[in-house]
Amino acid sequence: MGLLFVIIASFWGCVEKEFDPNDPEKSFGIAKEPYDDGSFEIALTKLGEFKSRFPYSKYAVEAELMIANSHYELGQFTEAALSYEQFVKLHPKHPKVDYCLFRVGESYWQDSPEEIDREQEYTLKAIDEWQKLITRSPESEYAVKAKELIKLGQRRVAESIAFIFRFYCKQEIFHACAYRAIQLADEYGEFADLRIEALESAILALGKVAEAKAKDVESDKNLYFKNMTADEITARAENFKKLLADYRTTVPEKK
Repeated sequence: MGLLFVIIASFWGCVEKEFDPNDPEKSFGIAKEPYDDGSFEIALTKLGEFKSRFPYSKYAVEAELMIANSHYELGQFTEAALSYEQFVKLHPKHPKVDYCLFRVGESYWQDSPEEIDREQEYTLKAIDEWQKLITRSPESEYAVKAKELIKLGQRRVAESIAFIFRFYCKQEIFHACAYRAIQLADEYGEFADLRIEALESAILALGKVAEAKAKDVESDKNLYFKNMTADEITARAENFKKLLADYRTTVPEKK
């Protein structure tokens, strides 16, 4: 396999000599041959060389897009995201801008972990890019796909936050448990099962925080609610109880 790659690479190295400085169209055809054949490593080299030799050719823009696609196909998602972002920046009116915005999100999505106990930074970046696409090109076919993926991403982030507040509650770090549970209830209310669990956990945790506050006003176990009195924390827990009771009436019972 290694020998075969060397032979192919040598072959394309020879093809480089066929670039005609007076014929960008023919030269572009040569540059994109490895791309068309799925040889994306070689395509990156050849298309990059073409861009350097013919920076003002009408084919240079197409070469830029192929370079971004090549990075994506090779699993080089960080490079792909940067390439697609640069393409959108340089060619904001290009007809494939919606595709590029979608691919920026997809690139981040590919790098984001499915495991909910891991940092979801790239999931959030993917969601942000897809939301930009929907705002910019709401009628695009890629906007439809983006909406579906955003739902998956938001669910993943919500489950990640739920994992965190469950952990804090189990460890009896109640101020952090309450903070994260409230975050989930406020930001991801569309997921009824998680919101109910979050509100229940927030009520429990706030009660524990209020107890600790009443015993020790200066307790370091109350980082997120240190500026609230025990009575204020208790009142907030009561508000969440009412909110939960009202919310349950709007959620269909599971059969």
